[in-house]
Amino acid sequence: MHIILVADFTSNSSLNSQSGPNALADGMLSQIQWWHNANSEVLPLSKLNPLRTFMQWKNSRQMDTYIGAELDKRYEEYKTDPNSVSGVSVIDLVFRAYLSGPYKSSTPPQKLDKDFRALAIRQIRLFVFAGHDSTASSICYTFHALSKNAGALARLRAEHDQVLGTDPAAAAHKIAANPRLVNELPFTLAVIKEAMRMHPPAGASRDGVPGVNLTDDAGNQCPTDDTILWVLHNEVHTWEKYWVRGNEFLPERWTVGEEHELYPWPGTWRPFEMGPRNCIAQAMVLVELRVVLACLARTFDVRPAYEEWDGIRGVKGVRVKGERAYQVEQGAAHPVGGYPCRVTLVES
Repeated sequence: MHIILVADFTSNSSLNSQSGPNALADGMLSQIQWWHNANSEVLPLSKLNPLRTFMQWKNSRQMDTYIGAELDKRYEEYKTDPNSVSGVSVIDLVFRAYLSGPYKSSTPPQKLDKDFRALAIRQIRLFVFAGHDSTASSICYTFHALSKNAGALARLRAEHDQVLGTDPAAAAHKIAANPRLVNELPFTLAVIKEAMRMHPPAGASRDGVPGVNLTDDAGNQCPTDDTILWVLHNEVHTWEKYWVRGNEFLPERWTVGEEHELYPWPGTWRPFEMGPRNCIAQAMVLVELRVVLACLARTFDVRPAYEEWDGIRGVKGVRVKGERAYQVEQGAAHPVGGYPCRVTLVES
């Protein structure tokens, strides 16, 4: 489902991947799930796997071909009707930037510039990857957090009853008829933000700059010349210096006023990062997550099943900071083991 939603945002087209194969969706999922080499830094010999090299090339070519064809199709539509580039999909934004540049006052070429086309394909692939993988991880961890916090789950379900009516099956139709209803779910948004605080789906990097230093807690100056700075969101989001009771799941910290001790410090919540390279789709993601919870949270109970999973495999499960569903790098940061769980219908 999620790849389809991302495709709508990216190219104003559906991949129809629920009804059959699709080159972009299949290539992306194959790359992430099977051929992404997450341990190459600590296991350099893993890079020597010739099959991995071939499959990464194959998947990459498959995705590039699909996206390139979409770009060419949209460009042909533009040449027929210049007003067609009026939407807000990623491809629309790409064309708007391209056509407002060197061709703003002249006739566009018959074909897209080769270098621009290659750059656009790479950027669109990045959008599809980030929009699919990180949001899927956030959905898992939001349900995981609710499974461990019965009070928050009860309050969230009560909010849905009040705003969307007491029939969970009608929620999707009501939101479709009046999408602004998601803005009337402040506690649902607080749950999502708190889950993303405790389990951020990614980190971030920044280039060091000569003459720009970082100051540590002891007051030492750390030059950033010739460095790549990695922002560890897991640590920033739970650092007791900035977060009161930072290791506790407290959605109410997102509903209190500035005078309250739980109120977040500005700039310390960064799952979408900040500045010029922040996530362009963050508003859409937060809407999407609210819709997912509104449609599913009152119908299904989700419970982690790590003990059962560990028993089947005959291993003793590892915990990181007390958390069995700790994060591992698999494209984005995912629950270890793909989050084995039991999903049951809520008892009426």
